[in-house]
Amino acid sequence: MNNAKIMTKKVVTVESNTNIEKALEIMDSKKIKELPVVQNKKYAGLILYYDLLSRDINKNLKAADFMKKAPAVLAKDSISKTISIMQDSGVGALPVVDEDKKVIGIISDFDVLKLLINDRIFDSFKVEDVVIRRFPILRTDDTIGRAQKLAAINRIDNLPIVDNFGKLLGQISTSDILSYIFEKKLTKSKGKKDMLKEEKLPTERNIMEIAKSEIPKLNLTLNLRRALELMLTSKIKSGIVIDSNGKPVGILSRLKILDLLSGRNMGEAIDLTISGDYDWEFAILVRNEINKKERLLVNSAGIKIIKINVKTIKKTNNQYQINLLAIGKKKYNIKADGIAKEMIFEEIMDKLDSALERIKN
Repeated sequence: MNNAKIMTKKVVTVESNTNIEKALEIMDSKKIKELPVVQNKKYAGLILYYDLLSRDINKNLKAADFMKKAPAVLAKDSISKTISIMQDSGVGALPVVDEDKKVIGIISDFDVLKLLINDRIFDSFKVEDVVIRRFPILRTDDTIGRAQKLAAINRIDNLPIVDNFGKLLGQISTSDILSYIFEKKLTKSKGKKDMLKEEKLPTERNIMEIAKSEIPKLNLTLNLRRALELMLTSKIKSGIVIDSNGKPVGILSRLKILDLLSGRNMGEAIDLTISGDYDWEFAILVRNEINKKERLLVNSAGIKIIKINVKTIKKTNNQYQINLLAIGKKKYNIKADGIAKEMIFEEIMDKLDSALERIKN
């Protein structure tokens, strides 16, 4: 399936010379976090909410000053290719352009996951398998300015707020932060009396003024499909994961869930990447096999990186070639071909086992 099937065709764009305050106003009113920028009717870059958090916004700056040189995709590109580009760029929504680089749509991780939510791969995992364990935490006495900095540095859409016992009270999102700061700034620029009387800047005010207490409940043992359903229904880019005591223990993001589909970073100690002509069932097989042998691979050969590429040799009889590159104390480059990906991969792992046995002996 290609991007044309699921992309959003009614896409909002701005010219590169558009005032940045106007661009932010558009993003806020349309509830979008990625805004394509065009110049001479051609795609020029992308404005991201995260980048707006890290810089001062004033009326003298233009959209071109904030746009990122993010990649674009074609309508004819495959979903698998688009997932890979999202992972490489770290951007959850990519403009879709035609051959003349004119923006004709946009495709997001939301669109991809909504399409693939019924795939069997999600039944094989729980939240704990893909949760991000390192994340910032806010307390009730923190300022909006601190939340702004943490969100920008960590590029996390929703930050947890805890009480004195470490239990989750609520969350604050990037859109909440920017909307609040921009609204206050706009009010001040119009000379409204209530803003002029304020002693504190928006960034100095307490986070609880804009915090939300009603948030999706995610826990480590929750089935990944159910967690994804909750995130898609709530239209959040990331969800806060709590333990049995109600304390936040991780962040589940849509981009991280895409790791399962792209085969990236699946092991605990090994950076695993799968590319080429593979399906989700093959990705699960690879993950499980690497995880089983992970201790041996790391301890005996110091392997930290494994790259696997699947290439179709003949489409008529489903003949494939698989190349495995393992990087540790030495480099191991193993190739094999055949008519069944699973059997080819088994052959490759046998060859890798033999190579590791020679090291031990």
